[in-house]
Amino acid sequence: MQRILAVVLLGAGCSTTHGIRPIGKGALSVDASLGGPITQVFGAPIPLPLSTIGATVGVTDFTDIHAAFHPTAAAMFAVTAFDLGASQQLLAPTGARPRLMADLTLLGAGGDLDPEQRPEGGFRFFFQPSVVASWDYGKGGQHTLYTGVTGFFEAAEAFHGLGGFILGSRLGVGRSHVDIELKWLNPWDNNTHVVPEFSAPGNQGAVTVQFGYGFRFGGKDGAK
Repeated sequence: MQRILAVVLLGAGCSTTHGIRPIGKGALSVDASLGGPITQVFGAPIPLPLSTIGATVGVTDFTDIHAAFHPTAAAMFAVTAFDLGASQQLLAPTGARPRLMADLTLLGAGGDLDPEQRPEGGFRFFFQPSVVASWDYGKGGQHTLYTGVTGFFEAAEAFHGLGGFILGSRLGVGRSHVDIELKWLNPWDNNTHVVPEFSAPGNQGAVTVQFGYGFRFGGKDGAK
């Protein structure tokens, strides 16, 4: 069970959150992220260097679709992983009321996924829903502060999953943006016997640190 929990934690912490704000109808954003759960490496807390490379397309002013490949999973763990999902704006921001976004991402992973670490291949699907509230600030609303909740679930031989909280900031410069994000995954579960050794307050769950970058082509910067 601990091995499966570790796999789920790693999967949930492999990329920055999708669906912070719409990119606008007809726009294309090329995206990358780096970071992951903080683990103890030679006694020091170091975020795992998990990476994704992908793209987001604005279908309407309120709906985006996105896809990504996970290079670190292939290079470090011999696991081929990709994700595909969609984001929808549910509420537009007005006054102090934030924008409300919902996202559903499907992640597929194939390779040596046997929980007993025997050399046995396999393929698994995970799904990750999230709901994010975001506030735009700065000149022209080019920056965004966001917070929300997320889950990460596997429905294979048995159902496994976790939940967590999101806090992040998006800094926009022209058509580029940089994301800095923290997640606290499964803070209600003790991680003492989970490998790798995750760092978190009171050994509860896992804290992730992630950085994202995106460059947008076409369209306009988000729906209002």
